[in-house]
Amino acid sequence: MTLELSLQSTPIALAPGVATRIPVRLHNRATAPLTVRVSVARGRASGWASVEPADLTVGGGDTETAEVVLEPPADQPPSASMVPFTVHATEHGTGTPAGFATGLITVAAPVPVTGGLHQREKTPTIYDLRLTNEGPVAAPVRISVQLDPPAGSVTAEPKAVRLEPGDTVTAVIRAKPQRPFMGSPKPYYVVVEVHDAEDPDRQPLLTDAVNGKRRPRVANWVAVTTAIVVAVGATAAIVFSGLRLPLPGSRRDTPRADATTPAAAVTISRPYALVDVFPHRGPDGGKAAAESARAKLADAGMPVKLVDSLTTDELADQGTGFWVLLQDGFATPDAAQAFCTQWKLLAPKCAVTV
Repeated sequence: MTLELSLQSTPIALAPGVATRIPVRLHNRATAPLTVRVSVARGRASGWASVEPADLTVGGGDTETAEVVLEPPADQPPSASMVPFTVHATEHGTGTPAGFATGLITVAAPVPVTGGLHQREKTPTIYDLRLTNEGPVAAPVRISVQLDPPAGSVTAEPKAVRLEPGDTVTAVIRAKPQRPFMGSPKPYYVVVEVHDAEDPDRQPLLTDAVNGKRRPRVANWVAVTTAIVVAVGATAAIVFSGLRLPLPGSRRDTPRADATTPAAAVTISRPYALVDVFPHRGPDGGKAAAESARAKLADAGMPVKLVDSLTTDELADQGTGFWVLLQDGFATPDAAQAFCTQWKLLAPKCAVTV
């Protein structure tokens, strides 16, 4: 067939009465453009499904992305059994099959846990995570936390809790982000995910993130003063020792052929969506892994930028630097959050920074 269709390989958990968007990639292996209609084949899930956009044109050798929207009825009983569904594409005008892909879904009972992170006023690295069970049955949950960039430590207490119907529980999140030695304060992010303890493979019930700034150990004015003192001392040593500095144009002043040109500064506009972070390490400085992740997201249709944290003051670098996958240019924080929500299956760590 002319088109190669790709769906998520792992089973997708649906909740009764809730719409779930599933990306489907269409790759045209031919050299000529192809206009097709995409739909879900007749079956149990077809009555819950629609495709956006249903009609699209894929250029020769190009890849396009559509979304399958699955919304089981609110009274659909949960079931642990996996149900297959098939997405197929047919050529416009002729109806000739052009390609297909098959995925798996399950229908799970929704766990209506709500809440969010709240920073304490007098202790800015301690946060309260308030969780409320708004459903009619008990909800056992577990809490996972991480720092972004992953320099320092962060803990949650308790790590797991059983929320009875109507209960509200507060977990304490303590962050200890690594402090830069000197320079300007560096931003960091605390990312929290709340999972169904009885179904760890399903998407998080709740995700939240907050950001802060870590002050350096040595203030800027101390660093500048120290640099001036060192410079004055070096000048005095040169004067009294008779040491001669190389003149412009001399062999010593000739630039090394392998000198590295500083990277150009990058401007990042807030709000932005932080997708993933890769440390500068390894023979290639970690760039290959970051480029591979960016290419994988781009192939799935998700637009992201790859930014070196050393080229901007908006991102933490911890001295050694990070490769950061992000997307900016949003008009409002809600627009950035909508971006993260749209791509949460592909980029579950996506968080908004304002």
